[in-house]
Amino acid sequence: MLPTHGPIHIDDPSEPNEPIYKPPTIAQSLNAALYSSKLNVLLIFVPFGFLAYVLKWNSAVIFILNFIALIPLANLLGYITEDLANWCGQTVGGLLNATFGNAEELIIAVLALIRGEIRVVQATMIGSIISNLLLVLGSCFIAGGFRHKEQEFNKKAAQTNSGLLAIACIGLVIPAAFHFESSSGEQKISSNRDYSLHDQILNLSHGTALVLLAIYGLFLYFQLKTHSHLYQDEDESDDPELSFGTSLFLLAFVTLIVTFSTDILIDSIEGVTDTFGLSKTFVGLILLPIVGNAAEVCEYIHI
Repeated sequence: MLPTHGPIHIDDPSEPNEPIYKPPTIAQSLNAALYSSKLNVLLIFVPFGFLAYVLKWNSAVIFILNFIALIPLANLLGYITEDLANWCGQTVGGLLNATFGNAEELIIAVLALIRGEIRVVQATMIGSIISNLLLVLGSCFIAGGFRHKEQEFNKKAAQTNSGLLAIACIGLVIPAAFHFESSSGEQKISSNRDYSLHDQILNLSHGTALVLLAIYGLFLYFQLKTHSHLYQDEDESDDPELSFGTSLFLLAFVTLIVTFSTDILIDSIEGVTDTFGLSKTFVGLILLPIVGNAAEVCEYIHI
């Protein structure tokens, strides 16, 4: 009896021990995506989130509905990206995972920046780092400790990621430290009156961002080309569960839905802060990072 979803393997008469991979159909691909995680049951909140925005419900209700809806959407986006990576090969697939792995945080930051929510963007950047370090990593340690007496990890890859994290933190601290040290007076910074303190901090931030972007590009080259063996998972199957065309369509469609839901979510932040007496810093530092990282936690601890 054929499986209802996922790839199909057909035995090759010439090589009975080497099954031939047959790409799944569109129906099997959609079924596999729908049942890829238990979190997908929360997708029911997606239409309710849109409906609440159209009917102009209370801002708190709009925020809560779209907040819950983004959790399975982020998880589904990660699943589609990983499956599409199996079609594209190791190099392109690794680039896709690196690009869309944090797509939710990137969309939140860009849309919040467009709306002028600078405080939300700053808090979300810091909150994403803290959430990955504490929430995701801590949950994995706890869940793994219950199931295994000893846990192993890739030492070299961990050292590389730790070094990059330290560099990223330094990149965030330098402009802030410069602003704090220079806040006593602009005249101590520059004798040119046309070149204000704001311009100097802005130029420093742009330079730091370019340096971090260059380091990220070098890290991708390190991960995908020179030291790709450090990031290979020998136990992971390379057979895609979705067809190539369906993966591309779902990737574009889910990204579009995530963008709309995120835009509605950010638009309702003002009402949430007024209703519950929360600060935008708390929303960006604590709540928004949970959207993308909650799915990762559930995936790693096999919920």
